[in-house]
Amino acid sequence: MKSNYILLIIFFFAPSCLSAQSSLPALKQKNYPFIGINYHDGKILPSNDFVRGENLTGNPLESYNSLALKFGWQNPGYKDWQKIYRGPYYGLGLYVSNYNNEIEVGNPMALYGFFGIPIFRLKKLEMYTELQLGAAFNPTHYDSLSNPMNIAIGSFFTLYVDVGLNVVYPITKNLDLGVGVSFTHLSNGGLERPNRGLNLFAPSIELKYHIGGRPDVRNTEAADKKLERSNDLYIMVGYGNHQMVEHELDTNYYSIAGLGLTYSIQHSNAFRSGLGVDFNYLRSLSALPDGTPGEQATWDNLTIGFVYAPEFLIGRLSLILGIGIYAKHHNYGNFEKLYQRAGVKYHFTENFSVGMNIRSVNFILAEFLEFNVGYRIKWKR
Repeated sequence: MKSNYILLIIFFFAPSCLSAQSSLPALKQKNYPFIGINYHDGKILPSNDFVRGENLTGNPLESYNSLALKFGWQNPGYKDWQKIYRGPYYGLGLYVSNYNNEIEVGNPMALYGFFGIPIFRLKKLEMYTELQLGAAFNPTHYDSLSNPMNIAIGSFFTLYVDVGLNVVYPITKNLDLGVGVSFTHLSNGGLERPNRGLNLFAPSIELKYHIGGRPDVRNTEAADKKLERSNDLYIMVGYGNHQMVEHELDTNYYSIAGLGLTYSIQHSNAFRSGLGVDFNYLRSLSALPDGTPGEQATWDNLTIGFVYAPEFLIGRLSLILGIGIYAKHHNYGNFEKLYQRAGVKYHFTENFSVGMNIRSVNFILAEFLEFNVGYRIKWKR
């Protein structure tokens, strides 16, 4: 299990390792780093009984705040992926949070990668959408003896996902003021239960200092419309562990192994999508009614799903989404239950990749976390 956690953290910080072919001679390039400090003060959404008040204090968890330090870069289109996204910013952040219940929740910290894409730029004002992906650690998590009410956090780490909108205004030559709102989700993807998760919504304020000057992103050249595109057959092999949601307080872990095949079409320099089929072996589907292991392998352990898979391309990094339907599932029935898939993958060669996906149902219930390797067969267009 610990090796899975290490791989997970590596995958989330791939945005800081983005690479693509440079479009200018190296001697003419200049990095434009920045540092920032960000403060959130918002609401904990009442998405489970623990948050609603079934805790040791007997009071709802309603408010939280967090403080983050960020280090990143924003360059004026040296590389193709920077041109595609019209001068985005990206980097690493570290935050500490306060949920006003230190005994049961603690003060989790998060280490994450972030990526900001411009929505519009006026003469002074700019608006960005920012995605943050990482791992939160150091919570006070569920324990049957010392912390039995905390069904929100079941492990010493959780996945950290934040999506926000930020409006930025330059107040000096090097200093920006930003205000925004964001939604944050923390969950471990079903690796360890209970895992009802925490959902947060907050306004934010940020100060950003551009070290060594501000990049001229307003004059970023458009990406060449003739950048290489391809149609791909993607073959993915995955593996993971999880605990059953039906028996979230027990200690039985079950393995998952999967094979996915997806044929996708690249629609633009930044987006592709396709149709695929997922085959998964879920050891838990042959568990006994009390949650203990049953037969080693039966036909009931096999699930088959058909999925539509959008993919957003950021150099060698891809952000994966997907919505599918189970054509065969022992518990959910055939063609009765939708499932969702979200994750990242990083191409360390032209054809081979590593990645991680979270599989969920009903858009909120995590089924399992899947680590994967993949290979693509390309047909250039």
